[in-house]
Order: sequence, then structure tokens, then C-alpha cells
Amino acid sequence: MLLNSFLLSLNAIVSIFVTMAVGYGAKRLLKLEKGHVQKFNALVFHTLLPLMLFYNIYTSDIRGGVSFRCLGLALAVLMALFLLTWLLVAKIEPANDQRGVMIQASFRSNFLLLGMPLIRELCPGADLATVSVMLAIVVPCYNVLAVITLEAFHRKDIHPKKILLGIARNPLIIASAAGVLLNLSGLSLPGFLESPISQLGSSASPVALLLLGAQFEFHDVRVYRRNLAVCTALRLLVFPGAALPLAALAGLRGPEFAVLISMFATPTAVASYSMASQMGGNPELAASAVTVTTLLSAGTMFLWIFLFKSLGMF
Repeated sequence: MLLNSFLLSLNAIVSIFVTMAVGYGAKRLLKLEKGHVQKFNALVFHTLLPLMLFYNIYTSDIRGGVSFRCLGLALAVLMALFLLTWLLVAKIEPANDQRGVMIQASFRSNFLLLGMPLIRELCPGADLATVSVMLAIVVPCYNVLAVITLEAFHRKDIHPKKILLGIARNPLIIASAAGVLLNLSGLSLPGFLESPISQLGSSASPVALLLLGAQFEFHDVRVYRRNLAVCTALRLLVFPGAALPLAALAGLRGPEFAVLISMFATPTAVASYSMASQMGGNPELAASAVTVTTLLSAGTMFLWIFLFKSLGMF
């Protein structure tokens, strides 16, 4: 079981890096300029990623029931750590375009892409309703917090009205809200709409990874090594190190506990790069954060899974 869990995590991470490597190679083979990559990234941010979010939430079984104890603990820990991370990064990093990126890279995990596969492997045959509801609630929360963070540090002065307007106009927020509303309404999309939405949404992750690879420069890792050390430690060690023991003490077991592993122990979300580059954040730092946390998570995820499986949490 532990070996299977490790292999699942490793395979997911290796597949991510293979796709990124293709993007890295394509940029050099085709001699793409940074401006070309940014234009393609804008396309992904405004179309493919919103369609993926909408379709995942629209097709989730969010009426199937959820553990409010699990959800409440997850959101409470997320908000507490988000605020602490904000205070820490604002104190140690003077550059605003790097502050927002570091905070987002620390709190925003790859729960959307890795959550469901990990739960299926860690708890075979388990009811996935809790995971579906968590996705439908947590992912929009990630997006709202990311917009607040990036908008706040993108501007010299914090204007609540402008931040709220930024949230309302954000395509990921709009897609999440539309998915929840349509899901709860019980209405179904006609086939001629659902099919292209599904197909385009399924392309969001690989295309985003290709662009992430095209954006990545090894030089950036050296330049931002201090920033990366901070957000990587927070993302892979501090967040799971705080959330998972609390979940164990709260009595969460089985799928309820495993879903928190997929939420708190996974690497920085791929979508964080797209959002940062479109909202005034430092795109090089954002790309490096996704790459470094994804690479190192192969080891840290295995350690967290091994530890809590040994303790009988799931």
C-alpha cells in the first residue's frame, strides 16, 4: 500500500516534469520570446483554466454529503496559516511583486489536480463525496485568497473596493461560482456544450505545464533561492506539519484524513503561475516555485504518507 502510494505520487510528479520539459525544449527549439509565452499564458488563464474549474465543480457530487468537521478544520487551518504566511513574507521580503507570489506559492496547493487520484489510491473504494465537496469549496477559496494577495501587493495602496472588483472579475472565481450554481440547480448542460467544455478543460493542465516549462529558467532558481527556500519550506513542511497532526488529534480518520494530505502536502498549484503572471506578480519566481516544490514533494509526500499510514490514520 505504501509502495503504491509512493509510486502514485512519483508517477504524477514525473509526468508533470516530462510535460514541463517538452515546453522548455519547445521554447528553445522554436526560439519563442518571453512575450509569446505570456500571450499564450493569458489565453490559458482566461479560457482553459476557467473551463477546467467549471467542469470539475459542475460534475462533482457536492450533494453527496461532507464531513463538516473535516471541512471546518481544513478552512480554519488554511486561513490561520495564510495570515501567518502573509505577516512573515511581508516582513522578510521588500519587493511587492515577489511578496504576493511567495504567499500564493506557500498556501495554494495542487489539490485540484492531485487530490482525487491520491484519495483513490490511499483509500480504495472509499466514498469520494467528501473530496468532491472539498474541491468545490476549497479551490474557490484558494482563488479568492490568491486574488486578494496579488491585488494587494500589485497596488501601492490597498483599496478594498478594487480588490473586491478584482475578485468579481477574476475568470477562475466566475467559473467556480458558475459551476457551484449549476451543480446545485440540478440542471444539465446540453451535450453540444458539455462535450467541448470537457475537452477544453481537460487540456488546461497539460497546456499550463507546457507554458510553465517554457517560462522556466535554471538561472531563476539561483537568483531566487532565498525566496524559494522560504515558500518551499512553508508549502511542503510547515503547512502539512501543522494541519495533519491537528487532524489526527481531532479524530479524523480514513478518507477524511487522506483528503487533508492531498490538500496540505501536495506541491504548489500549477495555476498559481498563470494567475501570478497575469496579475502583476513575478512570473519567473512563480514558475520556479511550482517547479521546485513539485520536485521536492516526491520525497516529502512519501514521508507524510508513510508517517500517518504507520499511525493508522487511513
